Amino acid sequence: MNVVHGGNIYELSARAGCSPDDILDFSASINPLGPPPGLAHILSGCFHRLASYPDIHNKLLIEAISKFHDIDPECIAVGNGSTELIYWLPRALGVSKALVAAPTFGEYAKAFELQGTRLQKMFTAPEDHFQPLVEQLEAALQKDSFEAVLLTHPASPSGALLAAETINWVAENSRKSGRPFLLIDEVFIDFCEQASLKRFLDRSPNLAIIRSFTKFYGSPGLRIGYLLAPPQVAAQVRRHLPPWSVNTLAQAAGAYCFSQDDYRRKTLDLVAKQRQRLAAGLSAISGLKVFPAQANYLLVRMDRSLPPASRLKWDIFERDRILIRDCGSFEGLDDWYFRVAVRMEDQNDRLIAALQHAL
Repeated sequence: MNVVHGGNIYELSARAGCSPDDILDFSASINPLGPPPGLAHILSGCFHRLASYPDIHNKLLIEAISKFHDIDPECIAVGNGSTELIYWLPRALGVSKALVAAPTFGEYAKAFELQGTRLQKMFTAPEDHFQPLVEQLEAALQKDSFEAVLLTHPASPSGALLAAETINWVAENSRKSGRPFLLIDEVFIDFCEQASLKRFLDRSPNLAIIRSFTKFYGSPGLRIGYLLAPPQVAAQVRRHLPPWSVNTLAQAAGAYCFSQDDYRRKTLDLVAKQRQRLAAGLSAISGLKVFPAQANYLLVRMDRSLPPASRLKWDIFERDRILIRDCGSFEGLDDWYFRVAVRMEDQNDRLIAALQHAL
């Protein structure tokens, strides 16, 4: 299957005959501050190590993750971005049938399909901010036997957290022995870390949490992802990962990023303020409904009287070189939804003005 992603500025710039730097990209939800200050110096200081293989055990990176989350290193597996972990998880966990709450990140369907796992989708509703209800989960599990249940927290693309009742359901069911295994995608939880379900790990043998450096630390080009799970599960995943999966620069960068408390505080303050401001500006445009979110992006539903999001996307790209993510490729959504990242104030103002003009 073919999966559509945001952030394809290289392909679009070639098509438009412009530089990738000319594009203001709201389609990929990356920290608008960019990587932490001083990271370039850390990377250049590691340049001479490129003549040797990376540390096959990822010791520096795993120790940094362990310290930050106050979790045993044996509960951690790291990979070349969270997407690599997603591709290995079905095989590592021996999952032949899984339930996933949709809409969600499209690579899950592709990853599970390639591993021969039967994936059943449970579609969520806009009135629930595209997060599953306990009744839905219970009904699906009573109807069929699943070896894994995949939930996203915050949801992608809506940015909403799981409801309190659903979190309690996860906590209760992850403590039970046997199946189903509960996989929680928390690649955007850094923007609301206090809501992470990692607090249940020490008493949950059937819980695994997927995390990423990409979004919060503004470093999609480095490819760093990690899994938080019970020791036996983390070990199982590590056995399936190829050696030297995380390169030398990425290991050093990851360890450095976790030490940047001031950058973290600035990011949280900026995103919270600009998310609220951007949501207000978009909501003021006739025909747009903005969903409440806790991450660094906003999902917007368009009135059916407006042109579809795929057309809107090209209108503002061709005129303003602004790129948004139309959501027609998300199963469970249609062509009257789009998603935008939260960026700097002047950039958000450019987006609002472009949308006002186009609509």
